Amino acid sequence: MLVAVVSDTHGNRAGLRSLAARLKELKVARVLHLGDDYQDLRDLAAAGFEVLGVPGVFCPEYSDPGVENRPVVELAGVKMLLSHTPQRHRHDRPRDPDPEAPPAGVKLVLYGHTHVPALEERDGVWRLNPGHLRPHADKGHPPSFALLDISPGKVRVSIRRLEDGEIFLERKISV
Repeated sequence: MLVAVVSDTHGNRAGLRSLAARLKELKVARVLHLGDDYQDLRDLAAAGFEVLGVPGVFCPEYSDPGVENRPVVELAGVKMLLSHTPQRHRHDRPRDPDPEAPPAGVKLVLYGHTHVPALEERDGVWRLNPGHLRPHADKGHPPSFALLDISPGKVRVSIRRLEDGEIFLERKISV
């Protein structure tokens, strides 16, 4: 199963169109969106993708009890926690899971907020930030997204530049 992960799109319509075109070339059907801006999920859905996402901590939806801030999802047998932030935040609701101590069985925490692409393992849990989709480099990093190629017990993670799709971080992880 091939899944795209994107964060911090911040209403960048041109970037979302570029991302949609690139993901269609790669034959991606599902996109996980990690916040800022929650409304951008609509653009990805309108482009024909199945989209699951979370709001950013400053999006109005973050305080809406009808919207999950940190859902646990299972794709191809791999449990993942979707979060906008890599740690708890002052705007969290009391029942929001802590990304630094995810629920039992979670093997991958997907987060955004920092705009800095990252992949690291800590305490048996992998943590992935796909970067950002701002129209320019931010915090020294170009616009980027991640792909998860999920199969039983393993995930091939690649983080790619939006501009040309070139992989700048890739790793096979056991989950």
